[in-house]
Amino acid sequence: MKHLFTLLFVIFLPQVLFSEPTKTKTLNEYEPILRNAITQFETVFKSSPKKHDMVEQKVNFMMNQAIKGEVTFLIDVNGSQDLSAMGFVDFYNENKKPAIVIGTYFLDQFEKNPSIFFSALVHEFTHAYDFFNSQRYFLFYKNNRIVKALFEADAYAIESLFIQNYLVTQKIKLTKFETFLMDDFENSGLTKIILINQIASLPMLHTFLEIRDSKDSIDSKITSINEMGQNLLNKFDSIPTLKEKENKMEVLALYFTYHLLLDQLVYDIEQKETDEIIPVESFSLQKYPNLFETKKQISEKIKMYESEFEDYIVKENQKIRTEI
Repeated sequence: MKHLFTLLFVIFLPQVLFSEPTKTKTLNEYEPILRNAITQFETVFKSSPKKHDMVEQKVNFMMNQAIKGEVTFLIDVNGSQDLSAMGFVDFYNENKKPAIVIGTYFLDQFEKNPSIFFSALVHEFTHAYDFFNSQRYFLFYKNNRIVKALFEADAYAIESLFIQNYLVTQKIKLTKFETFLMDDFENSGLTKIILINQIASLPMLHTFLEIRDSKDSIDSKITSINEMGQNLLNKFDSIPTLKEKENKMEVLALYFTYHLLLDQLVYDIEQKETDEIIPVESFSLQKYPNLFETKKQISEKIKMYESEFEDYIVKENQKIRTEI
């Protein structure tokens, strides 16, 4: 089988994102680093004594897509200087090939911390896999905060399985982030990474999705969502008794998720009942007065925790993006 690095000679140079260089290295100097990084990734992936079906499915599919030229690898010299510097871009509306965009941060780090490049690539391969295999769904929902967060949870899950089965088994040194992610996956089901990365409660997002996709009527779904909100209101006064900070933030995440994403959920529920696109500007939660009032009460109550919650998110997000 052709290797991915051989493909780069064909597609890499004309596909680079050109801009004013801001780093000491030139694009020509970054090219062999990227080729080497992808070659080493292939070696690590194929030589692992332990495999996982879901990781194999995603990675093998995307490696084949790369070999066929259906996805490209682009270098971004102006990308963020942290772990957000790699991403999948579908370029659908620009009539260009989708791409894995790799910031120079990962390439500058590669010699010292190769594992984080491998893990991040598997994460972005998962997003790319979703695009190729569920393109209509991916494109329709890619700006939907609920579905976007669940896409991220899926990608973090595959990334965690890769770390467990391909890096740990080969005794490859992990970064702090990879250790954090694997621990969160094993012990908390990725609730913390989704909380600080997507500002959402993953358990509540799963509940939202179950309600959205159930066969119940719209009225029944609205009743269920309103009962969920009422339950939150009934428990609100117990929040000050939570002494452990992480636990308190997870509980607050339930309230902020309800506050921030309720309108999106109800819009999605209505949208599922019609083949026509509902204009966002025509949607109003006020057509459901009881639910509107419940959300209003929750929104008012959580104002007292906004600053504390925001500070936590900002600090934790900064930590996981920069502490390698």
